[in-house]
Amino acid sequence: MSFSKKIVSRLFLILNFLTVFIYLLTCLVPYIDPGRYWFVSILGLAFPLLFFAVITFLAGWIVARSKWMLISFIALLLSFQQVKVAFGWHYFQPFSATKPQETLRILSWNVSSWDELNKVQKGGTSYRPLMMAEVKKYNADILCFQEFLETRNLELFDPTIPEIRQMGYPYHYYIPSYSEKKYSEMGMVIFSKYPITNTGVHDFGDEESVQQLIYTDIDYNGKPIRVFNVHLQSVRFGEKEYKSLDLIKHSEKDGLKDSKTIISKLRRGYRFRGNQADIVNDFVQKSPYPAILCGDFNDVPNSYTYFTIKGNMQDAFLQKGSGIGRTFRHISPTLRIDYIFSDKKFTVDQYQRLTVPWSDHFGIMADMSF
Repeated sequence: MSFSKKIVSRLFLILNFLTVFIYLLTCLVPYIDPGRYWFVSILGLAFPLLFFAVITFLAGWIVARSKWMLISFIALLLSFQQVKVAFGWHYFQPFSATKPQETLRILSWNVSSWDELNKVQKGGTSYRPLMMAEVKKYNADILCFQEFLETRNLELFDPTIPEIRQMGYPYHYYIPSYSEKKYSEMGMVIFSKYPITNTGVHDFGDEESVQQLIYTDIDYNGKPIRVFNVHLQSVRFGEKEYKSLDLIKHSEKDGLKDSKTIISKLRRGYRFRGNQADIVNDFVQKSPYPAILCGDFNDVPNSYTYFTIKGNMQDAFLQKGSGIGRTFRHISPTLRIDYIFSDKKFTVDQYQRLTVPWSDHFGIMADMSF
């Protein structure tokens, strides 16, 4: 082997070791305290990218017929649990918009105030009519909305709850979280075509929390089920942070200067979400009925938040979805942070993302049957 080839081979090997080390470190994220080891949790955001990097190294060593392929191969074996929740493998299964009989359709969506605040902040029109039409099109049985806006001023906003009730949802449970002066309020809501027999709410008791955990007991054809809707701690990125992230991508000084603020917000978010995840898991474990849990976790699948809340439940995306399943439209194409979980007494028949650009989140939907 020539000297130059030896240099390239050793550099490739060093990069392989470094990538595998960081990759395996991210695999520890579900098992460590996200508040104390927040810097490791942040690395977890790059898990899909690191996975493909390890695959690339493996392919390179295979082509070179080198024993060093074992480095990446063993790393992939050790990370099986994380790989299993990061990707969906159900390709070529088109979603049928027509809901089959004896099927319960769940739609969950962070609607970002139905884009209505544009009327106040930007003096324009909102995407609300298009979003409402999208919801109506799929005729779901249960709707779980996060960042749900209701008006306090009929001159600015039309009432939202009556409009959705007229779509065929006579039952709902709504808990406001905070208000925008005298114009509107935002909160959590569950709408149902089936009778709601009981309700409950848990406030996370934290000034930084946007919204709460709410639940409803629903009489589904004589069978009681409990539906949870949750919105966990956001990192609270605003326009300034998104702009800084864009500058960082292009290595501009202003963006790098603001990176301390970004990291501080990420660290705070991980600390709060870790505690909230424990609380949500406790509520689900104590449910007297088969549970369905929807929500915006603000965290990715290989996180402490995800594994703690999921527990023994099934992830609808993993059952019938494909690819990475991105649900957040900004920052990175790898961010699946919205979920529908269900008790294993349900069979997940279909899964679909509402990939429309009218909220910063894509809606998600699943058909289930007992």
